[in-house]
Amino acid sequence: MENMKRFGSSWERRKFLLAAGLASTLGSLRPGNLYGAYLAGRHGESYRALGVRPLINAAGTYTTLTGSVIPPEVREAMAEASRYFVPLIELQRAVGARIAAMLGVEAALVSAGAASSITLATAACVTRGDPGKVHKIPDTTGMKDEVIMPKSHRMGFDHAARAVGVKIIEVETTEELEKAINQKTAMLFFVHIFEHRGKINRNHFIAAGKRHDIPVFNDAAAELPPMTNLSAIVGEGFDMVCFSGGKGLRGPQASGLLIGRKDLIEWAHANNNPHSDTIGRGMKVGKEEIMGLLRAVEIYHKRDHEYDQKQWRGFMKRVAKIVGDVPSIDTEVYVPGPGGHPIPYLRVKWDQRKLGLSYSECYKALQDGEPRIEVNNTERGLELASYNLFPGEERIVGMRLREILLDAAKKA
Repeated sequence: MENMKRFGSSWERRKFLLAAGLASTLGSLRPGNLYGAYLAGRHGESYRALGVRPLINAAGTYTTLTGSVIPPEVREAMAEASRYFVPLIELQRAVGARIAAMLGVEAALVSAGAASSITLATAACVTRGDPGKVHKIPDTTGMKDEVIMPKSHRMGFDHAARAVGVKIIEVETTEELEKAINQKTAMLFFVHIFEHRGKINRNHFIAAGKRHDIPVFNDAAAELPPMTNLSAIVGEGFDMVCFSGGKGLRGPQASGLLIGRKDLIEWAHANNNPHSDTIGRGMKVGKEEIMGLLRAVEIYHKRDHEYDQKQWRGFMKRVAKIVGDVPSIDTEVYVPGPGGHPIPYLRVKWDQRKLGLSYSECYKALQDGEPRIEVNNTERGLELASYNLFPGEERIVGMRLREILLDAAKKA
């Protein structure tokens, strides 16, 4: 029992492979047999019947790759929730209160995803729960309808704020920030992962919001781990913070978490489903996702995060060892600095001209092979993320990558 508590979801992932009889045998198999054994134990037939091939995810928690795999406990919570009818608003409030208590924050809301949280947070600041305004947006006539962002933080996801009808005001310095604030300013919008890009740090941003009594929002969608971010970012002074439910938390992919000040979260509720004639009506979160995310947060709090980091680093080291004897190949296990996710990655690079193989060609060969493998194709080389690998998959990734590189070396 103690070991299960230690390993948390990692234990469940290991147990998955053990149940298939793979964990003890993968290390002794030749590449062809290795791939066959893996596919036999984790085949995803329901997807293959549709012509969609499942993949080994050494790229990251991207929505385009379906985020992460939920652990059995979350699946069980969702299945249990699906068996009964409940008043949805009561459930939203009860789960929000439970999550808020766990995190030590004033209030929480389960949204349809981090982008949904951005929309609801913006709507909360624009309408402040006024029913007339709630029903009127995105027509913001007569309302505070400006949201200030550091120019270096602009991204595709700020469309979720613009959907409310607001105008994004770009600033680059603290002086510009102060000048931009006026009677039309509804919210200050900060993107956690982009802090290193600009001249305005989080403390300056928070202080400006406090001075002018303007809510300050932080998009921290993919900023887990570390676990401390669940409480620490609000603790720094941000009024609202959002996280994806289907990335680091390993909850339902169609879920998110908005936490922060009680009044602001209450106003976000006013703009949310299941209320009709609201901007959030189409951002429906079912009872299954709500209960699934609650269970995911509970599990995340109990995980042995130090063990996770050691296991992930071990994955990357094993891949590096497998490809390390290929001529002209350089490998580096690293944890990204500011702007990156604090998990172990592996960078594999080579002289593309000398080997006669470009990074893009290798990337495509990994995708086209069986099993299908996804990595990050960059100008710096192929970059592998450890977070979504199941135990044993790192050897498959390493062997497949080694095959492609050796084949190119023979032809060069």
